[in-house]
Amino acid sequence: MAFNDKDSRIADTKRAAAVLALAAFFAFLAAIGVMYSQQLFAAFGAVWAAVFPLVLGCVMAFLVNLIMGRLERIYFPSAKTGPIASTRRPVCLIASFAIIAAVIALIVNLILPELKASASVIKEGVLMVASDLYGWAQQNVDLVASAFGGANLEELERSFTDFMTNVSNGDSAGFMSMVESLFSTAGSIVHNVFAVIVALVFSLYLLIDKERVFKGVDTLIELFVPARFAASLRHAGRVANQSFSRFITGQCIEAVILGTLCAIGMALFGMPYAVAIGACVGLTALVPVFGAWLGGAIGFLMILTVDPMQAVWFIVFLVVLQQLESHLIYPNVVGASVGLPGIWVFAGVLVGGALFGVVGMFVGVPTIAAIRTLAIDRAAKVRARRSERERLGAKESSDAAEHAGGDRCEPSA
Repeated sequence: MAFNDKDSRIADTKRAAAVLALAAFFAFLAAIGVMYSQQLFAAFGAVWAAVFPLVLGCVMAFLVNLIMGRLERIYFPSAKTGPIASTRRPVCLIASFAIIAAVIALIVNLILPELKASASVIKEGVLMVASDLYGWAQQNVDLVASAFGGANLEELERSFTDFMTNVSNGDSAGFMSMVESLFSTAGSIVHNVFAVIVALVFSLYLLIDKERVFKGVDTLIELFVPARFAASLRHAGRVANQSFSRFITGQCIEAVILGTLCAIGMALFGMPYAVAIGACVGLTALVPVFGAWLGGAIGFLMILTVDPMQAVWFIVFLVVLQQLESHLIYPNVVGASVGLPGIWVFAGVLVGGALFGVVGMFVGVPTIAAIRTLAIDRAAKVRARRSERERLGAKESSDAAEHAGGDRCEPSA
């Protein structure tokens, strides 16, 4: 018994020393990170700029695969060989991109013309107000001067005079600054367009040969991950894939339902721009919880150009529709698809948005759903092991009691 206690103390000492050494190592890394934070951020920015097209390509491939996978299950699923089987992947891939392009074109054609019409009305209203304000200012010069101060007006007039003098004398500093800004903006646009093209090409490679990609990832896991963690990592990947796939599917269905109900309700109440605002609300509803309110704000401004009172009634209608959506549609469509209670969905949107902006709002809910599922699975395994240990301990105690009872029943020599 003494040897067992000594071995236990030695094991506890080794474990404590390992924990202390690990803590000291992480503290050293944290100190290095604080000392060279600027260099680390610069290096991280350079690495992120290099891998961003590939990350964007993976995101594109994941989204397109949600459609392509379903089409592959419909496109002659019984055919295993022959020309039909060999054309399944390219046909379904082209059809997936065609569906996405058609949806985007439909939304743009629904929203853009009405948005342009309302924007022109807003522009005319702003110009009218500015003209009236300018006319009033000309008629009340003394009042304006007293409000802004004579010195401020003189300084403004002097700055304008200097600017006109520099322009007339051929001073090109302001012009060169504008040209530099223009080239910088054009370079940024070209860089972003190039990144999108690279991401699109990379996503095509991933989708065309996705089985080989999965096999390569599995090989990397076998090479660099210990065997006892490999199964857990694969399980985590499957859970994350299911959570994100179900969330995106449910969110798209919920957005279509909300946009359709909004358009139908507005048409029944005789509100203008019903189809365009319904499409806008449905599109922005892809952002969980708060997205529909952005579409509602755009719709409010559009209706305001026609009838201010109807714009107010539109807000009332949208509030009622949002309550219906929050209590009936969203829990049954999105909440049920990812298996999250409403409070977790709300927390995921808030935390994700605070950390990563709009992208965080998208990924917050499925990330929490995946973590919650993994935690539930882990807790179930821990409880199962604990029950097994208790069962074995009870069995050993019973066997020991039976053995002790048998020894007491044996006759003495």
